[in-house]
Amino acid sequence: MKKIIVLSFFGLLGVVAQVHAVSDADIDKLTTYATVLGRATACGVDVERESARVGKWMDKRLSKSDQQTYLPIFLVGARMAAQDQASGESPESCSSVVRTFNSFTWP
Repeated sequence: MKKIIVLSFFGLLGVVAQVHAVSDADIDKLTTYATVLGRATACGVDVERESARVGKWMDKRLSKSDQQTYLPIFLVGARMAAQDQASGESPESCSSVVRTFNSFTWP
């Protein structure tokens, strides 16, 4: 009986760890969110509401430990996207960025 309980307990830990694991899909979404928010910011778009939605999504999808890792990376990515947009190094014009931002599916 003890072996079954112990195995079940370790199986449960495995499931909990999988729920909080950062997936490639989550990283792709974070990268996309950072790029869209950064470019839109450089184009003068108010991104406060959408940024808050991304923050809530991160709270749901990432463990606190993963947030400590990926939030700074996200912020640097958004800043770099904004700088590239402002300096003309982005492949999109601001009118294109605004269209993308307005039609984007936010979490």
